[in-house]
Amino acid sequence: MKRVSKRVRRGLGVAAIVAAGLGSSTIVAHALVTSPTETTLERSNGELSTQIATSGMVLLQNKHQALPVSNGQSIALFGSGAYGTYKGGTGSGDVNPRQVINIWTGLKQGGYQISSTDWLTKMASQYDGQKKLYESTLGKIPFAGAFQYQDPQLTQADFDGAEATTGVYVISRSSGEGNDRKNSGGDYQLTNTEKRNIKLMSEHYDKSVVLLNVGGPIDTSFVTEDPDLDSVLLVSQGGQNMGTAVAEIMSGQVNPSGKLTATWAKQYQDYPAAGTFSNDDNYTGTEKYTEGIFVGYRYFDSYNVTPQYAFGYGQSYTTFKLAPQKATVKNGQYTTSVKVTNTGTRYSGQDVVQLYYSAPKGDVSKAFQNLGAYAKTKSLAPGESQIVRLGMKVTDMASYESQSHTFAMGAGKYLMRVGDSSRNTRVATVLNLPQKVQTQQLSNAAAPAEDPTTLTGDRKSYEPAGQAGQIAKAQQIKLEPLALRAKAETKQVVAPSITGTGSTIKNATLKDVYDGRLTMAQFVAGLSTKQLANIVEGNVDPLTEAGREGIKNQLGGPGGVIGGAATALPYAAGQTTDNYADSLGIPVTVNADGPAGIRLPQTYVKNGQTYYNYATAWPIGTLIAQAWDPALIEKMGRATANEMKALGVTTWLAPGMNIQRDPLGGRNFEYYSEDPLVSGISATAETRGVQSETGLGVAIKHFAVNSQENSRMTSDSVVGEQALREIYLRGFEIAVKDAQPQFVMSSYNKLNGTYTAANKDLLTTILRDQWGFKGAVMTDWFSLPGLFSAAQVMAAGNDLIMPGGSQVFLANAADAKTRADMARSASRILSMVMNSDQFADKYHVSVPSATPATVNTTMVSNGQPY
Repeated sequence: MKRVSKRVRRGLGVAAIVAAGLGSSTIVAHALVTSPTETTLERSNGELSTQIATSGMVLLQNKHQALPVSNGQSIALFGSGAYGTYKGGTGSGDVNPRQVINIWTGLKQGGYQISSTDWLTKMASQYDGQKKLYESTLGKIPFAGAFQYQDPQLTQADFDGAEATTGVYVISRSSGEGNDRKNSGGDYQLTNTEKRNIKLMSEHYDKSVVLLNVGGPIDTSFVTEDPDLDSVLLVSQGGQNMGTAVAEIMSGQVNPSGKLTATWAKQYQDYPAAGTFSNDDNYTGTEKYTEGIFVGYRYFDSYNVTPQYAFGYGQSYTTFKLAPQKATVKNGQYTTSVKVTNTGTRYSGQDVVQLYYSAPKGDVSKAFQNLGAYAKTKSLAPGESQIVRLGMKVTDMASYESQSHTFAMGAGKYLMRVGDSSRNTRVATVLNLPQKVQTQQLSNAAAPAEDPTTLTGDRKSYEPAGQAGQIAKAQQIKLEPLALRAKAETKQVVAPSITGTGSTIKNATLKDVYDGRLTMAQFVAGLSTKQLANIVEGNVDPLTEAGREGIKNQLGGPGGVIGGAATALPYAAGQTTDNYADSLGIPVTVNADGPAGIRLPQTYVKNGQTYYNYATAWPIGTLIAQAWDPALIEKMGRATANEMKALGVTTWLAPGMNIQRDPLGGRNFEYYSEDPLVSGISATAETRGVQSETGLGVAIKHFAVNSQENSRMTSDSVVGEQALREIYLRGFEIAVKDAQPQFVMSSYNKLNGTYTAANKDLLTTILRDQWGFKGAVMTDWFSLPGLFSAAQVMAAGNDLIMPGGSQVFLANAADAKTRADMARSASRILSMVMNSDQFADKYHVSVPSATPATVNTTMVSNGQPY
């Protein structure tokens, strides 16, 4: 049954909608905001942004219980990040909210007395002057990156003028689209000045705290080198209310419960791709993924490399005890329960229970352990306990065998580990499989000409203390091979054969298809080649006046927003064609960046009317995932959907969900994790949240293996089939199967020699035939020029060329096959339009959710609170 929603009166303002108590399933007519007054929706979403930020901040160290610090006390605050706090990264992930609360302001508003105001005021003046100069020069270059300020050297006079018990230093880093990070001072490494400042501060004050306002891992050797440093709090990049969230954590109003979703190494050279990643080897043309499946903790654990901070790690102001309970295997599902008890005496708090599995060695490479499931507790008072259920499909422990193109489970013992980080687990159950079982038969797709993998996991791995005794005492369960064996199954999505000319109804419109007067295939068959070419492209078109307006918008809008080609909603990222709104009844649908919120200029003027687009700047994707709380992420998706409806956005170009292969990846902050399960579950939650609202959708991106920014338009990611299936595609597979996103966005790069935007193996064989994807695929912006033809893109199964511009070339190249490809893609785009909020608004009809109500979810089987 389709999920539909009621319509509300056209023109009802956002604040009135929220005040009226209309639920999240209510369709909001596009009531563009014409008042500068803060709306109720802004306020409520801002509060949610703060909650997410506090939920994902990670306490890395807390010696002598230096944190929390009661508000009302004096603190000496240093570091340019206190003033120039980064809410997020640059590029499509940047958002323009009404205001951003920096750490300095947040701490003041939180009740702290800032004793270093003189130092901060002087630094802020210098900061503003240098930033203004940067923005007038380099800052005008697209994707030039964020302004970076070099902290001045602290002196004894600075400390003498800032007396307090606690000293706080903020380290800030930013990165963004178009450039990878560097293993140098001021980026991955601290500068000598920063190291000296922190050391002097920790020596001077009774308590010392470092706040890491960063989008990803940095070198933290300074922590172990400075015995006087008490606490380190990863505040990450927490969106528009960053400072408020920091104050709530520092004061103890909120107990930190975030856990790392990436491994932090003791030194950069410990990462498996160090030395060859991006510009590390001075060559970005071909990127060989020689580490194979050994990414992140899979490498550190399998090769016994001790990390600085392990995957899944995070401290709390209280302590917890985990007690595994009895496990079962039923209907192919492994389920266990864990009793979690707050063993502290003062603070309530939440913990994240993590389930890992270790598979027996066999015919292919195996990591020491893999994350299989996780769940977050409620807030537990001191002494309070909760039983948390964890579960996973047994066949999810299978490994991919490239020679036979199958997933298989080898015979032997499968160790099920429960803990609160990858380096703090105990074996709770042993599953015994008496013989090898093939669990899924696939076909060769997107494989490299030659597998570049050099790591095989044949070295001695990390072994937890007491493991042998744990195995001996663990519950033993025998697995039945027959129940796990691959069953005949097909998920192939067959596109309708669309041939002939002329529809069955003269002057038919898309509304006739909705009403059942003719099929989509019949409607599309009646379109001309030129009409098809326009439908499968965005609105940018040098041959039309409206298309030229899109080009003008693309070059830059108010507030420096670049990359917004839309005209229906000026300066949004793009839109579908507006050529046939009247003649064919096809409304325009608008898409907008990006992973941290709806990216639009704060204001714009159209026909003499000023419109206000104060969208919420959410925390970055990494921080969101560090909450390990899919229910909270889904709530964020629903809140974003409310903004989409208010602003007139159909498709949100998010979430970004590529694997954080190496910490120097320039867009890692947009992505969730080094782990595909965390990535897939987080993306699923966000997608289901947005698509719980009818007529709206997301575009999960960037599909696939988009791990670097340098030379991103031409680089070739060469990766073996096993790593491709188990690591780089797995998260996308989860999101597709569990949420059916409206769109998948192809990436810029090549994958094993073929551009992903024109890769039929990737976009058709894997995505549609093997995973059962039902939505549409769009290109990333300007993927085509000089790389491959529009006809190749259509043939591969890419449906929407964004932001457009090659309509005439596509129409001129349209032989019978290309026309058939365009017709297939047009039917997918028009199906999306017919199920959009804009279509519902135009015709006053109900439309379904893009996510089917009956879809199965990995999150439910993992025991998440849904």
